[in-house]
Amino acid sequence: MCLRPRQRSRSTSQALSFIFRSWPAHAPRTVIQSAPGGQEALIKGSDVVTGWKKAGPGLFVKDAWSVRSEQVFVDGKPLAQIGGTVFGGYPDKPGNPLAKVLASTGGIWPGRKAGGLDRMTPGSFYCDASAQRLYVKIALPTLEGHLVEASVRPYLVFGRGLRNVTLRRLRFRHANTTAVAQAGAVTLLGSGLRLEQLDIQEVDGAGMDVTGDDVVIRDSRADYCGQVGIKLRGRRNRLVGNEMSFNNTRGFNKWWEAGGAKFVGDGGLQDSEVSDNVAVGNHGDGIWFDWMNDHNLVHRNLAAFNDGFGIHYEASQRGYFYDNTVVGNHQRGIYLMDAARSVVAHNMVAGNGMEGIAIVQDGRAAKKDVLVPRDNAVFGNVVAGSGKAAIVLPAAGLGNASDYNLFVSDGAPPRFSLGWGSRESPVRQGLAAWQRASRQDLHSWNEKRARPADLRPWSARDAGADALIARPGAAARESLPAALRKPARPGPRS
Repeated sequence: MCLRPRQRSRSTSQALSFIFRSWPAHAPRTVIQSAPGGQEALIKGSDVVTGWKKAGPGLFVKDAWSVRSEQVFVDGKPLAQIGGTVFGGYPDKPGNPLAKVLASTGGIWPGRKAGGLDRMTPGSFYCDASAQRLYVKIALPTLEGHLVEASVRPYLVFGRGLRNVTLRRLRFRHANTTAVAQAGAVTLLGSGLRLEQLDIQEVDGAGMDVTGDDVVIRDSRADYCGQVGIKLRGRRNRLVGNEMSFNNTRGFNKWWEAGGAKFVGDGGLQDSEVSDNVAVGNHGDGIWFDWMNDHNLVHRNLAAFNDGFGIHYEASQRGYFYDNTVVGNHQRGIYLMDAARSVVAHNMVAGNGMEGIAIVQDGRAAKKDVLVPRDNAVFGNVVAGSGKAAIVLPAAGLGNASDYNLFVSDGAPPRFSLGWGSRESPVRQGLAAWQRASRQDLHSWNEKRARPADLRPWSARDAGADALIARPGAAARESLPAALRKPARPGPRS
């Protein structure tokens, strides 16, 4: 099936809505793509809104608006949301199951701007669901002649029970997913799925959320999404050559679910590969495996300048992290928490704001023995310019080992610790002190070199509080060091 560029309409989006409850065991491959040799088809989850009434200086209202829109754009520029609810009424609906989650750190959506019509500022919108009115406040005398779009469709592609389906060379913009579900603008459940050269940007929640075995996602991008770029779970899956950058534009809690890519639920990823991906400038972690992922190869990725950790392997087993570049993240570089039997080798880990490589026990092992962080290996890495310790290993030993690493410092000697530094297990200053105290890194060495001026922990906040919302590409990309700016789209890979 080929889709040709055409005027955006409701039917264009529904053309990619599949609901299959069963699928033949030996179904032939179905390919849905833009017409070969032509422009990529664009599927939008927004409608053009006309018929605005002026309600005050720079304030406009659309009556009889029955949708809880999560996004509004004027001439292609996103407006800041005032108020609003997500995931079945959070935070306003009493008894919402997410109400108590991370309550001490602002809940799941600390970036929400509370209030209503009286809290609107230029460049914002407010959806009054009870009165069925949509308000826009903008520094314009009129909206006549301006393109106003509001998100109305939860899913741009939805399918379940799929087998051997390929989506290729398609563009997706704007969605209203978080109004109804914690899913993705592209949500697929099935086996043998292939997503190739997809371009997903400026949707309200996750860019894509895929569950199934033998899935391949490659040469695609999920950038500037409201919450997280890519969510994937299943066995024997491959996430190769993608970009998932500058996500979580709506300010969801990074300790919950936000950032470049997250693998969680139904065992997360098992026996899978995550390679050659770019995760840059996310307001959260770059690449995050959470809860009982197992036997995954994570290599040749760039995880840089994210607000959270570069690569995060949490409560999971047998992760193999090779040849990754993990630089300039605001928190830790490579972080293994309650993770076992994993290998961290031949990675460049530099200029991260906290620890370079940290393997720690967080206390959950008392409930599940597999979460004891044992038998991990850290070998042959370059660790440079960490804001705190270069290496942290579990205090109890537990068969963990570190050796043959190069530690680069530009002044003070590198620091190390067994467990988080404490009176009982203090942070060791310098490689020699670490070797004597731990008997680790006996074949590692330390070199002193000046740090490049533009290699420092970077935060999405550096570009200004609203930069990622107001115009993410211009502000965030240009503030990266020149050597790490990536092209607008990853090129095809063989």
